[in-house]
Formats: sequence, C-alpha cells, structure tokens
Amino acid sequence: METKNNEEYITKHISLVDYGTRFLVPPHSPGGGGLALYWKTEVNLTIQASCDNYIEVAISYKGKTFKTTFVYGEPDHSKRRKIWEAITENHIDKEVPWFLTGDFNDILDHDEKSGGPERPEGTFGDFRTFFSQGDLYDLPHSGNPLSWRGVRYSHLVHCRLDRAISNGLWAEAFPRSRSYYLEFEGSDHRPLLSILETNLKRKRGIFRYDRSLIDNEEVIKLVKEAWNSSVTSSVEHKITNCRRAISKWNKEHHINSQKIINEEKRKLELAMSSSSIDQGEILTINHNLSSAYQKEEE
Repeated sequence: METKNNEEYITKHISLVDYGTRFLVPPHSPGGGGLALYWKTEVNLTIQASCDNYIEVAISYKGKTFKTTFVYGEPDHSKRRKIWEAITENHIDKEVPWFLTGDFNDILDHDEKSGGPERPEGTFGDFRTFFSQGDLYDLPHSGNPLSWRGVRYSHLVHCRLDRAISNGLWAEAFPRSRSYYLEFEGSDHRPLLSILETNLKRKRGIFRYDRSLIDNEEVIKLVKEAWNSSVTSSVEHKITNCRRAISKWNKEHHINSQKIINEEKRKLELAMSSSSIDQGEILTINHNLSSAYQKEEE
C-alpha cells in the first residue's frame, strides 16, 4: 500500500498492474492538496472514512484485522489540533490494533528538527497529546529520519515530518514490523517504507524472455554462440545454455545501469542532506537521475 498527496507522482512510480485498486480524495483547491491510496487487489481493505487530511481503512491480513490511518497533516498550525482530535475520536476503542503512517506535518521535540529558529516548547503540546491519548509509539526505524527538506525564509530546514506509528496492540500483532527512511528522490520528502513482516523470504524469480531484446545485437550474438557451443547437445540443453547466457547478460547490463542510478541517487542524497542551499545542483542531479531511469527502462 502506498499513500501520497500527489497523484501524478504515484501514477508515474507505481505499476497499476500490481496496485490495481485505488481510492482518491480530490484536491481541495486548484493545485493543492489531494490524497491517493493504492493497494493490491488481493489485500482485503475497506474504506471507512476520509477527508482532506486522512484516509481511514480497515485491513484484514493473514487472519489479523486492524485499523489504519493514512495521514496528511494539516499545514495550517492553527487547524492542526482539530485534525488530531478528529482522528483520536475515531479510535476511542483502544482494544483495536491501530497503525498510522504518512506526512504528519508536525514534530514531537527539538531533536526532530535541524536548522532554522528554535520552536517554543509549547508548540509541541498538541502532537504529544495526540500520541498520549492514542497510546501511540513510533515503529522501530532505520535510515535518516529527518525526512523533509525545505527553505523557510533564508533558513535551510530538515524535519521529521513523515513517520510510521502504532498503538500497543498493533505492535503486539506485528512484533517484527519496521519502517525505513529511504533516500531523497524526486521530492522534498524521503519515501517511507513500512514492512509488517521483516522475516519473509524472497521468492526466486522465474525466467521469462523479454521480447524487447529481439533486435539487440549483443543478445543475438550471445544466443548464437550459446546455441552452437556444442553440436552434440540436445535441444533442451541448447535452450538451457541460451537461457543462462541471456540471464548473465541481463544481470550485467542491469548492474551497469544500476551503478549509474545509484551514483546519481548518492549525489542527490548528499545534496538534499547538506546544510547549504544549492537548488541548481539539485535540479541537475534530478535531471540526470530521470534520464538514467529512462535509459534503463528503454
């Protein structure tokens, strides 16, 4: 499941073949707001409530049922308390496992902010009360939690606006759950990936011939060499040789493409995490990264 307040970004980065079901909250003003939730068709998910700031759902997963709130925190600080109160009222029953994730647009203390003027201690009260009343705790996490980067007046600021949290019952139901703050890429927010079960084994992929390789001169050559490597081999053995040769070539080609992408992502991470402001450099790196992805896709 993915949630983001920018539908264009989601439709570009998420395959609708895998995430074939969606729920949208339209923008509340031209060019502003809006929520989109995508989930796989095999996920048993029921929408229960929605507004400009959150989508409430019930999810059944492997015999376990829990509530989930996908959050887009109110940008207007004066209206934020009402949103926290509304979400809390929807979950008065603390006997139900509850998971929340998204951009909360708020922080708990000074340690969750770098740069800019120091916030008065009293401004943390509403968000802390929200945590306390909901019996909420952060999921164990890794990566750089200062998930948002922006400029406020002349100050460069990094804040932990994005997070994954749950109540105690949900943590008991999924004790191996974990969230990961990923690298900056195409947004001023880091992607936040939350995994319910971290001990799942990865399935081995099935070999499938990619028809887009039919005109690739390198592949044509290696198939001929693999097929003719042994005159006495059976057809089945020749096919196996071709499959191995194609797989090896594809792996090497993918690694080379991935090296370029990873290098640009590394540069972007350094630029976005830096305490200095250089928007020109960030735009250039994003352009190079987009080009690298396009070449890999082609």
